[in-house]
Amino acid sequence: MNIKMCSGRGFTLIEMVIVLAIMAIILVASIPSSGGKVDQVGIKEALNLVKIYQPQIESYYQTLKEFPADNDALGMPAPESIIGNYLSAVYLDSGALHLQLGNKVRPKLKGKVISIRPVFVPDTENAPVSWICGNDSVPANMLAAGDNRTNVEALSLPNSCR
Repeated sequence: MNIKMCSGRGFTLIEMVIVLAIMAIILVASIPSSGGKVDQVGIKEALNLVKIYQPQIESYYQTLKEFPADNDALGMPAPESIIGNYLSAVYLDSGALHLQLGNKVRPKLKGKVISIRPVFVPDTENAPVSWICGNDSVPANMLAAGDNRTNVEALSLPNSCR
């Protein structure tokens, strides 16, 4: 009995290695970066550190019908004295809080700023003050106090600040 083998040509070892290398590159490229999530956690912590000043700014506005000009006007500590794990300074300017990132943040965020601005209904007695973060839009029929100095890329910001 005579058995014939297939005479088809198979893959060489080099061809298999090349195919596996291409598949590995595609797999690595498809894995999402977690750097943005890490940044968001640090930024959220920094935002939580300054929440204590927001009611003070609101009270100042309700009493004087204007927003405090700077840290001294509100009785806040000096900007470089308000620090945290991810925060190196907090500047108050025309009612807006400008958080300078630093300390444990990733190097690409060191020195970057996120602004938290009060929004209000102009010329309305006893209207509540609300807040927007970063590049969030100002609601219709409201004005924002201070400038938005946010220079952090959108993917690093928490959703409420985009």
